[in-house]
Amino acid sequence: MLNTLTVMVALLLASGGIGGASTPTADQILNRLQQSYQAIEDYVAKVQVVTDIPSFEVPPRSFTVYVKRPDKVKIESDSLVVIPKDVLLLGNIEGHLAEAGRVILNGVTRRQGRKIYCLKFFPNDPDRRDRVLLWVDAERYTLSRTELWAGLNRLLTVYWEHIRVDDKYWMPTQVRCEISGGILGGGRPGTITVSFSGYRINMGLSDELFDAQEQEIGQ
Repeated sequence: MLNTLTVMVALLLASGGIGGASTPTADQILNRLQQSYQAIEDYVAKVQVVTDIPSFEVPPRSFTVYVKRPDKVKIESDSLVVIPKDVLLLGNIEGHLAEAGRVILNGVTRRQGRKIYCLKFFPNDPDRRDRVLLWVDAERYTLSRTELWAGLNRLLTVYWEHIRVDDKYWMPTQVRCEISGGILGGGRPGTITVSFSGYRINMGLSDELFDAQEQEIGQ
């Protein structure tokens, strides 16, 4: 009987039956996160941007955006649009990963009752002190929050909310960007709130669509 119990306990521990499933590695989390977005080759969406930046008056803007992986963006608007390009590129995970020399699992937390993994990206160049942090929903493997840092200064924080589109894609529905006062120069922080609707995904957008018109998009 004792030997049988010992074998059962060993099997439970090996399978995670006691204490719950083990935490995945940084590489496993990153792979699942990339898989969540890799099925999205391109998209078209209606976007509304509300900007609240001190000493910079910009009325709410509504426009159509065209995006093609990995980094092509076209904004169809007659007016100035201020928006971080990372938001339109669904977090620009591929771009940040290309510049990262190392990615670690920085911790596990909860947001609104949901389990969240935090990944930290360190740059290839050891002399650079900038870094990127990604908070990843442990169930959906979508972004919950992103942060861009330069040394001890947090430059940009982005909070993501997603909806299910076509019963297969998790896409941003509202994104709130908090910009540090250091970037803006006036010492006071600002916010940019981006709302998405009317998604059309994997339309087969051609490269010529993006080459036809140059767009100035905030980096």
